Parts: sequence; C-alpha cells; structure tokens
Amino acid sequence: MRLNVLVLALGALVALVGCGSDSASGTTGSGFEELYAQGLSKYVGAFEPANEPEAVEGVKTHRFAVPDDPSAEPRGPLCLRGTEYTVDTREGSSNELVIFLQGGGACWEDFCAAVEETGSLPPSGILDPDLAENPIADWDVLYLPYCDGSLFAGDVDRVLPTSVLVEDGPIESMGYQRGLQNLTAALDVGLAEFPNPSRILLTGISGGAFGTIAALPLVRYYYPETEILVFNDSGVGVAKDGDPDFINETLLAGWNASSLVPESCTDCTSNGHATRLIEWQLAEDDNFTMSALSFSADTVISLTFLMVAPADFTSWLLAETGRTTGLFQDRYKRFIPNGTAHTTLLLETSEGGGGGIPIGALDTEIAGVSVLDWFTAMIDGTEAWDDLVDEGLE
Repeated sequence: MRLNVLVLALGALVALVGCGSDSASGTTGSGFEELYAQGLSKYVGAFEPANEPEAVEGVKTHRFAVPDDPSAEPRGPLCLRGTEYTVDTREGSSNELVIFLQGGGACWEDFCAAVEETGSLPPSGILDPDLAENPIADWDVLYLPYCDGSLFAGDVDRVLPTSVLVEDGPIESMGYQRGLQNLTAALDVGLAEFPNPSRILLTGISGGAFGTIAALPLVRYYYPETEILVFNDSGVGVAKDGDPDFINETLLAGWNASSLVPESCTDCTSNGHATRLIEWQLAEDDNFTMSALSFSADTVISLTFLMVAPADFTSWLLAETGRTTGLFQDRYKRFIPNGTAHTTLLLETSEGGGGGIPIGALDTEIAGVSVLDWFTAMIDGTEAWDDLVDEGLE
C-alpha cells in the first residue's frame, strides 16, 4: 500500500516539475532537470521498506532487507559491507521537516575510513526535542544513517580496503557503495511519511554535510515548491586546490557518480573543489538558502581525508567560500571559527568531548554569537544570520 501511494505522489510531482519554466522566472526545481536526465532520479520509487514500523519512543525505523544475492538486480539500499540500510523518522508537532544526513568517513580505491553499519537517530544537539532554545525541536525528522563511504553519492560495487590495518597493509573485501540508492530510498520514506512540509531543513555533518551537496537537487525533485534551508556542517565542498582529478576521478568516477555534476557546468569542479557546484545550484534554484560552517583548520578533513596541511585548507576554505558569499550575499553565509575541530550540530557543549577527535559544539562562538544563535537566526530569518568569520582569519 505504501509503495502504491508513493508512486502516485511521485507521478504528480514529476508532472509538476516537468511543467515548470526556467529558474529565472522563480519556478523552483526546473533548473535541475539536467541532473535528473543524467540519472540522479533513476531510483525514485524503486525500493520499499521490508517492514511496517511502529513508533518506539516516537521513532520509527524503516528497514530495507538484505537480498540473498546482493549483486542481483535491482541493486537496492545496502551498507558498505553488505548489512541492511535503515531510515528513522520522528513525527513532530509542526508541519516542517528536518532531513538529517549523518556523517562517518569515506572510502575510495586505496583508502577507507568509514562507518560500515547504520545507527539510530541520536536525540542530541539539534535533534534533541528537549534541548532548550532548539528552534527545530518540534519539527518532523527524517534521519539518514551513513554507512556507504561515498558521501551519499555512490552507485558501485567493488573491492575496497577495509578500515582494519594489519602488518602487511589493509585487508580488502567487497564494498557496496550505494549512497544514491540509500539516499533515494530514504527520501521515498520521507515523502510517504511527510508529504506536504511547509519548509525543509536539509542538513548534515561531515560526510553527511558533503552529502547535502548531492542531495539538494534530489530533495528538490521530491518537494518542487517547498522552501529549503541547507545547513552544511563541516563538509562545505573544499577539497584539493588545483587537483580536479581527486574529485573527478578518485571520488566521482570511482563511485560511479560523475553524473551528479551537470555536464553543462564545465567549471563545477575544475579547480579541485566542489564549491562551484554549489554556486551552480544557487544560480539554478532561487528557493533555497545555505549556511556553510567549518572550523578554519579542521584536521579531520585536512589531515585525515584530504591529506593536506591545515594551513592550506584554511587558505582554500576562505577563498572558496568567500567567493560564493560574494556572489550570493543574501543566500549563502559562513560561520568559520578559528580552530581545528570538526562539526558542531550534534553536541550541545564543547565540554562533551569527541573520543580523542577534536569536536565542536553548539556553544562554539564567533564574536559572542554561538552556533545555536546563528542556526536559530537562519531558521527564524532574522538579520542575525550574518556572514561570520573569526577575527584574524581574513
């Protein structure tokens, strides 16, 4: 029954998107049709959860069954080493929707440091309905665990190194990088559970923050007329300056995700970053705004994943995000505190620690403005949502 209702709803949405004019006229979503034609929407409506979940402490867990033969067609949602993919939903008292993409590392051909199984919706940070002054406490939640190592973009099965190191090097085993299937299946669930939100917050941390870049046009496919707020926490699109092969070949081609970059945008990744892709999205769809948060010398991104000096990361971060906010001053703003920490949205105070990894929190401040203050200003649409870069960085 759920799938039949979903197919009917998607048919109506496809018709609505298809009859829109270009983005200059103010019609949203139509600017992304090039990506839909390239395959971004090819899994829409293809996969159905194996269960009819009941709420446990307000949270429903939707499970996608692991087939006897994971390689058999159609290749459905799956985690990196072949375990089940799950999606959590929580109904709030408002008619607004949070789509949260969890983080957890990344894997490519010769490197793997990633979460390999799903987890449950954490009642912490902005996902804590009891957090004082949380502006989205009563919103509906669609929670996407991250377990594929491809930033929610992959569409490939291949042998990959594991995160386990032995004396002779990493072990290799089959990896299922089905981020696009996982993302699409989750949005199918979201549409079935929350078909008519008045507003959407698309957000994520770390790998999930990078994932919001690929996810935005697909979210727009499902909700063609809904205002979208994007809060990107520690995955703002900065990669390796002057090295486009890292994004185009190592990541996108390796994940079979090159089609997620529009062929018409020859400049989207040409300088080695994905920030120009964000600029393309802002130009094509005028019904979303974006917050970009990153610590200036984030060592998780710079040292672990990009394998570059933190000082180089800082320079690229300021230059790339500065260009974007200069082009879209009213719709793209930054929060860049000085420091080496990584992510903020799921930890209330910086005293909470990060298990040996420097982790930021909602109480992180720039000039007396905390992340929670700034986040609230974006949600409420006040002038306090301003471009904030810590003193001495610019």
